[in-house]
Amino acid sequence: MSLALQKWVLDNPWKAILMSMVVVIASSTGLKNFENDGDPRTFFGEDNPLFQQFLEIEEDYAGNEMVSFIVHPKNDNVFTRETLHVIEKLTEDAWMTPYSTRVDSLSNFQHSTVIGDEMYVEYLIEDAMSFSDEKVAELEKIVMGEPALQNSLISSKGHVAGIFVRVFMEDQNTEAAEVVLYAEKLRDQYRAEYPDVEFMMTGTVPFSYTAQQATQDEMLFTMPIGFGVVILLLLAMLRSISLTVITLVLVVFSITSGVGLGTWSGIVFSPMVGAAPAMILTLAVANSVHILVGYLQERRAGKIRYDAMFESLRVNMQPVFLTSSTTAVGFLCLNFSESPPFHDMGNMVAIGVMVAFGLSMVLMPALVMVAPDKEYKPVQGFTHRMMVGFGDWVIRAEKPLFWGMAVVIVVVGSFVTNNELNDVWNEYFDETFEVRRANDFMMKELTGMNRLDFSIPANPDIEQGVMDPVYQKKLNEFTLWAKAQPNVVSVSTYSDIVKRLNRDMHQADEAFYTIPDQRELISQYTLLYEMSLPMGLGIDNQITMDKMKSLVSVVATDLNSQQVIDLERACSEWIDQNFPSYMKTTGTGLDLLFGSLALENIKSMITGTVMALLLVSALLIFALKSLKYGLLSLLPNLLPAAMAFGIWGIFVGQVGLPAAIVASITIGIVVDDTVHFLSKYVRAKREYNYDTTEAVRYAFSNVGVALVFTSILLTANFGVMAFSHFQPNASMGTLTALTIAMALVVDFLFFVPVLLVIDRYASGEKTPDKEAEAEAA
Repeated sequence: MSLALQKWVLDNPWKAILMSMVVVIASSTGLKNFENDGDPRTFFGEDNPLFQQFLEIEEDYAGNEMVSFIVHPKNDNVFTRETLHVIEKLTEDAWMTPYSTRVDSLSNFQHSTVIGDEMYVEYLIEDAMSFSDEKVAELEKIVMGEPALQNSLISSKGHVAGIFVRVFMEDQNTEAAEVVLYAEKLRDQYRAEYPDVEFMMTGTVPFSYTAQQATQDEMLFTMPIGFGVVILLLLAMLRSISLTVITLVLVVFSITSGVGLGTWSGIVFSPMVGAAPAMILTLAVANSVHILVGYLQERRAGKIRYDAMFESLRVNMQPVFLTSSTTAVGFLCLNFSESPPFHDMGNMVAIGVMVAFGLSMVLMPALVMVAPDKEYKPVQGFTHRMMVGFGDWVIRAEKPLFWGMAVVIVVVGSFVTNNELNDVWNEYFDETFEVRRANDFMMKELTGMNRLDFSIPANPDIEQGVMDPVYQKKLNEFTLWAKAQPNVVSVSTYSDIVKRLNRDMHQADEAFYTIPDQRELISQYTLLYEMSLPMGLGIDNQITMDKMKSLVSVVATDLNSQQVIDLERACSEWIDQNFPSYMKTTGTGLDLLFGSLALENIKSMITGTVMALLLVSALLIFALKSLKYGLLSLLPNLLPAAMAFGIWGIFVGQVGLPAAIVASITIGIVVDDTVHFLSKYVRAKREYNYDTTEAVRYAFSNVGVALVFTSILLTANFGVMAFSHFQPNASMGTLTALTIAMALVVDFLFFVPVLLVIDRYASGEKTPDKEAEAEAA
C-alpha cells in the first residue's frame, strides 16, 4: 500500500469506512451458501484408488450405511423371554427407519431346517413371549453354536445383542438427520418402556450426523471462548475500550468475509473446516495488534492521532503484509494434502487472513480516526520496562543461552521418533458423544469396529462363478485363516452359508459342514435359500447380482491405524500367495482408508511444508533485501515444530491425519515473530546506524511486548481447540499452540543469540564484555 493511499484513508475516514463496508457486505452474502457435511467420506478425494474401491463395494453390495442398536439386558443374559421379545419388537420397529433397506438381528436371522426333501427357512425368533423354557434353551444352543452370529449379532458370552439397520440415502446431508432422529426417538422410547435393558445407538449414519453437530458445536464452543480471550488480552494490552472495540469489529468482519468468500467458492463445512473461523479470529487480531501498539507508542511520544497512525502504518505495513502473506502461504500449502477438508480449511483461513490485512490497513485506521480521542501520557509501562530489561539480559547471556538452547533443542527434538501413527475414524469423537461411548461398548462387549472388506472375483470364464466349488473352497480357506488372526473377532462370508446349508440338507450332520464338491449342489442350495428368504433379507449384501463376486468382511477389534494396515497387508499377501490370479484382490474399509490417508498425507505434506518454507524464506529475502537474514529465518521457522513434536512424543506419542498439516500452517504463523523482530532490527541498523547490540535492544524495546502478547493470544486461542470434542481439531490445536509457544522461546533465547554472534562476527564488533575489558585496560 502506498503512502498516498494511507494518507487518503486518514484524510477521508468515512469514505474508507463506507468502502470497507461495501466489500464486507458483498463478501459476507456468501454465508447464504453455507452447507454442512459430516460424512467421513468427505475426507477422501475422488482420485483416491482405495476410496474408489470402497465406493465400488458399497455399490455392489447394497451399501454400508448403517444404524446399529445395542441391546444389553442388565442381568447380562439375552436368552430370556423378555429380552428376546424386546429384540423381536425393536427389529420390527427398526424397519420403519426412514430409507431402511434391511434389518439384521437375532429375531429375523434366517434359520434353515430340512424336513424330508423340503428346506424351510424361518425367523429365528417369532412370538418370543410364548416360548417355553425348553424353547429358550434350544434357541440359545442354536445361536451360540452358529458361527455367523458369534461376535456379530450376539456376543460370545450371550449378554449383548445387536440390531443392524442398513439404509440407502440419496442426500446424506439432509436425510441422515431424518434417520438419526427417528432412531434416537426409538431408542428413547425403548429406554423408557424397558428400564431393565440398556439401549445404545451407533453406526456410520449416527457418526456422520454427529460430525455435522460437532461442526456447529465447534464454532459455538470455540468462538465465544476465543472472543473472551481476545477481549481480555486486548484490554490488558491496549488499555483502551475504543481500540478494543475497533479490533473486535475488524475481527468479526474478517470472519464473515473470509467464511462468506469461502462458501462463495464452494467450500462445504466439515468438522475440520469448522475450526477455520476461530483461526481467522486469532490471526486477524495478531495483525491489528502491531499497528495499534505502534500507534500507542507514537501517541505516548507526543504525536497527535493523525501523525501517530500515519507513522504506525508506515513502519508496520511491510511486516504486517509479510506476516499476513506468509501465514496465507502456510495455509494455502494445505492444498498439497491428500484430504479435501484440509484444502478447504487452508483456503478459507488464507482468504480470511488476507481480508484481515486489507481491513487493518483501511478500516481500522479510519475507525481510529473517527473514534473518541483521549490524552496519552508520555510514559513507558511496566511491561515495556520489563521487556527492555529482558533484552539486556539476553544480550549479556548470549553464549550460555546459545549453547544451552542448542542442547535443549537437540534433546527435545530427538523425541520426535516416539510418535506413532494412529488415526482410527471411530475415535474421532471423545466420550461426551454417545456414538463414541456406544462404539467403545460395542468393541468391548459385542463385536469389533475395525472392518476390512474384500470383494473377491470369481472365474470370469464360469457363469455365476461364485457357485464354483473351487472358488467356495478358496473362500473357506481364507475365512479360516482370517479368523485365526490376532484381534479378529468375526469373518462374514458366503462360504459359511454354503456350509450351513450343506449340513442342514444332511440332517444337521456336522460332518457335512463343508463345501460340496458339486457346483450343481451349491447352485441348488443357493436357489432354495434365496426363494425362502423374505423381502429385504436377500443375499445381495454378500453376493453381486450376477453372482460373479462375493464379499468377505473381516472384523477386528482394538486395532490402531498401523495394525489395521498391517492386517490388510497380511490378508492381501495371503490372497496373493494362495488364490488363483482371477480371485486376487485387496481390502478396503474406513479404518484402512483413514490410516492410509494419514500416511499419504504425511508424505504429501512434506512437499507442502518444504514449499511453504521456500516461499516464506523467499518472501523474507525479498522484503528484507538480505539473503543472510532470509536464510537465518529458517532456524526459528523449523525448530519450533521439531520441539513441539518432540514434546508431543514424550507425553502423547500418537499422531494422526491432522498432525501432518501442523508444520505447514505453523511455518506461516511462527515466522511472524521473526519478521517483526528482524524488521525492527534491520530498520535500526539501516535507518539509525545502530550497531548489532543496540539494534537488538531497539527491536526488543519496540516490538518485544507486542510479540509476547500476540504469542500469548495465538497460543491461548489455538489452545482452546485442545478442549474440542472432535479429536483431530483437538490434536491440531494443541500441536499448533505448542509450536507457537516454542517459537517465541526459540526466537528470544536462540535466534537472537545466533543473530548477535553472526552479525558481530560479520561486522567485526566486540561483545559488551570485551568492550568493557578494553575500556578498563
